[in-house]
Amino acid sequence: MMVGHSVSLNIDRPEPVNVTPRLVLDGLTVFDELGVKRLDNVSFTVNAGEVLGVAGVAGSGQRELLESIAGLYPIASGSVTYYDPADGRTKNLVGMDPMDIRKSGIAMSFVPEDRLGMGLVGSMGMTGNMMLRSWRKGHGVFLNRKDPEDLAQRIWQELEVVTPSTSFPVRRMSGGNVQKVLVGREIAQAPAVLMTAYAVRGLDINTSYTIYNLLTEQKMKGIAVMYVGEDLDVLLELCDRIVVLCGGQVSGVVDARTADKRQIGALMTRMEGGKTDE
Repeated sequence: MMVGHSVSLNIDRPEPVNVTPRLVLDGLTVFDELGVKRLDNVSFTVNAGEVLGVAGVAGSGQRELLESIAGLYPIASGSVTYYDPADGRTKNLVGMDPMDIRKSGIAMSFVPEDRLGMGLVGSMGMTGNMMLRSWRKGHGVFLNRKDPEDLAQRIWQELEVVTPSTSFPVRRMSGGNVQKVLVGREIAQAPAVLMTAYAVRGLDINTSYTIYNLLTEQKMKGIAVMYVGEDLDVLLELCDRIVVLCGGQVSGVVDARTADKRQIGALMTRMEGGKTDE
């Protein structure tokens, strides 16, 4: 009754195919601006063709983890190795900012926790926000407005964004529609790695399941998907593996098909009983 039609509450989770390493984190350690250690010797592998969940109580380092990989957070030590799907060559992302990562040919998309603060410009419409990803391709004041408008129109139609026009300011849209615009833009970049932080926080159930299905579609296209979420039921249904963080450290990596909430809860709080897989 809330969304106007029935919603299936089942998340389709097909078996991963052609699973290969895309990102390998080894000994990642980061400090915040106050010198507090936020990540401590974090090591795990992100595979192409699967959804890797990241679980943990609030403040366990989830945000710093994604922002470090994306080049937004300084890394004190350790390595983030990217395996190029085209030729298998490796690149270390440590020391790169987002523009360096993009210039080096690494296709990475990031849906941050702060949608309007980091992801989109609230005063702009959909077309303007699409242009943020392509404005450097223009020459001076002569920007290519056709491609961003085409992309905005496609996202508007395919994701059923409720807005009067593609020029309507995104800050005046509902949270669900803002998230559709942001996720749609990042997926449209055809990334090799797609990272999402709390992608469905505050969204209605219909939009939430639209986002889950979009992430699964990307996984089946061979994209490495990282999903940071709060709902353990969703993590267990959507993801193939789950990395559990506790106090900035990896307390376990589990198979989401065989794990349960009790096991993950034990790892989140470092209680006994959390058996892990590599």
